[in-house]
Amino acid sequence: MPKQLLTFDTKVSLAVANSIYRKHGYTRTTEATFGERKSNKERVLEELSKEKPRFNKKDTTLADEIMEHYQGLLLTKLGDKQSDFQEAVLSCVAQDTIKSKQIGVLASLPHTYKCLLERDKRQAREKLLAKRSIFVGEAKKRNIFDVIVDMVKPLPHKGLNIVTFLDKDENIVKYFTPNTPEDDGIVQGAKMQISGYVKGHQVNKYNNGNETIINRIKVLRLIKS
Repeated sequence: MPKQLLTFDTKVSLAVANSIYRKHGYTRTTEATFGERKSNKERVLEELSKEKPRFNKKDTTLADEIMEHYQGLLLTKLGDKQSDFQEAVLSCVAQDTIKSKQIGVLASLPHTYKCLLERDKRQAREKLLAKRSIFVGEAKKRNIFDVIVDMVKPLPHKGLNIVTFLDKDENIVKYFTPNTPEDDGIVQGAKMQISGYVKGHQVNKYNNGNETIINRIKVLRLIKS
């Protein structure tokens, strides 16, 4: 007789995955291979092997939300070319039950979905800021700015970090650096006075926002709230 493959209820499995993520965060299988940490896949499989897997009502509600989101994508993306991961995700949420080999993908969905929501929220805020931002500072000269650090975004493939500052009127000032901004106290939410050479003014090609680009910056002082 052929070996019978284990299957699990998709919604229950995703509720368990939400519970695991809420308690332990997210650890990829590759990250857990050579350490003592357990991957989310392993934790979910362990919990599903119990007679009564543990999860709460919020985990179930979130499972419904995640499944509804990806099932919606399944309908809108029919016929489109998908990545292997996207195909695996859509395959999971399209079925009432899933196989044990699909648990790895499903266990990653709480983290993937959270990142998606954070990205959408960030893009909506960037779009709003872009509508109001004007150019500041005199080009080709060193200027002084009182700013708050709005975002520090690493670009590993380019070996750079993008720092987005906002002045008191929420005008966008950007700084690109190969150094670690944190070493100079440049962390999200920090208020500071900086001097920087205004390299130029540009319109962001994605959101049409006016941005002031600076380099050779110096942190003059931190500003207390």
